[in-house]
Amino acid sequence: MKFFFTLILLIIFKCNLASGSERIAFIDLNYIISNSVAGKSINTFINGLSKEKNKYFKVIESKIKKDENELISKKNIIEESIYNKQVSEIRIRINNYKLERQKFSKNLNEKKIKYNNLLLEKLNPIISNYVEQNSINVVLPKKMIIIGKRDLDITRQILEMLDKSIKKINFNE
Repeated sequence: MKFFFTLILLIIFKCNLASGSERIAFIDLNYIISNSVAGKSINTFINGLSKEKNKYFKVIESKIKKDENELISKKNIIEESIYNKQVSEIRIRINNYKLERQKFSKNLNEKKIKYNNLLLEKLNPIISNYVEQNSINVVLPKKMIIIGKRDLDITRQILEMLDKSIKKINFNE
């Protein structure tokens, strides 16, 4: 029993020493990417590309549907061989449309990742400087934290520093 009591005291004492000497903070990188000036410009750029290309895809899709409906209406009028040939042409157009749409989607995701990584590269030295200036030993991502004191959250301070240093992302890189 005496050993058990000593062990518990030792564990409590050890935990207090560890928590007193370490300075920990957490940061919400998703919030920073979504709400910083540079992050918003990335989102606006990506959304603009998506909207522009979606208009193009809707035009192609409507042309294919129109041709398909015309072909269906002519089914009993034209020869079967001509009908089958036109059906296969429409199927090829549909497959090409799907491939082009998938390629665009993949390309758009790659661009989004590229520009977000560029932003994170520029964010890293800002976080490092903040950590050194404020003697913080460990910075954890907010998604890994279940609960924590609000004064340990450095997201707003980092966001302000990022907005001051980076106003715009160059999308031609």
